[in-house]
Amino acid sequence: MPGRSAAIAALALILLAGCARPTEAGGPGPAASTDLHDAWTSCAKELADPRPGPQPVELPRLPGDFAPVEVVVCAWEIQTRADGGQDQVMLERRGSKVDALTAALRLPDAPHTDGACDMMLRGVAWFAVLDAAGRWLRPGIAADACGQVRIEVQDAVNRLELRTVATTVLGEVKSAAAARSGCQQEWSDMVGAVTASGPTPMERPFEPPGRDMRLCLYTVPPSEQGSTKPGGRFEKGDTLSTQAWTDLRAAMLPAGPAQPCAAHASRFALFQPVDNLSGEVYVELDGCHRMLWSGPSGDALRQGTAALAEQISKAL
Repeated sequence: MPGRSAAIAALALILLAGCARPTEAGGPGPAASTDLHDAWTSCAKELADPRPGPQPVELPRLPGDFAPVEVVVCAWEIQTRADGGQDQVMLERRGSKVDALTAALRLPDAPHTDGACDMMLRGVAWFAVLDAAGRWLRPGIAADACGQVRIEVQDAVNRLELRTVATTVLGEVKSAAAARSGCQQEWSDMVGAVTASGPTPMERPFEPPGRDMRLCLYTVPPSEQGSTKPGGRFEKGDTLSTQAWTDLRAAMLPAGPAQPCAAHASRFALFQPVDNLSGEVYVELDGCHRMLWSGPSGDALRQGTAALAEQISKAL
């Protein structure tokens, strides 16, 4: 089961819908931009406000008397460090070959259609253009027949020849210790998730896999405890020896049905097959001490013990 991540998922479902606006002639779009700045600072400073701004098609257009000579593109990505950890970074890239982009920015809005539209959002990187005096602005982008960014602008941005001039680390996504262990930096306590709505008997067989396993320990912050899907933060982890997993598995197998309990775990263990196939085992290390095996036929819930939790904690 996937864990929570800093990381961001893209919308993959494409929906077809009729555009409500009637067909009309294409126009120049919003008025020419008046948000002109004297000098560029940096991507890190200009995009420091986390609140979403207007959509590119809503911004004022490039003024007719503004002649771009350079473009700055700000982008986010995950970078892997030399120690194996990962950071989310902001990249500032620059380019001076802007003729094709300038031409695309001066295109008008396409005539609106009353036909079917592909409603999957078409994205474009955040960018600003500078003139010879160093002044800059973020220009609006013409809309296509469905109100999305015109493909000509997206293509022009994607084809820019850019050089990276600055890299700003925004935060750690995965620690070096998590990377070495094979564990994720964040993961959900699925025992808490499946029992959030009340006791769940789950009479299915409890049959943890006998193959090699990885053990990951997570701490659940107070703000997550008791939520419908408690998120845990990596504490430590490693691949277990064959004997260590054999002993822990043997201690789990006699467990009976989970007992009624309303306590919330502040720590939990995740056992994962090292081949990353199905068969995870979750164990609450405090609270109710319940165990959950996520098998091919569904989830099986059992009652663990404080002694088992201590044995697991000492396994690393």
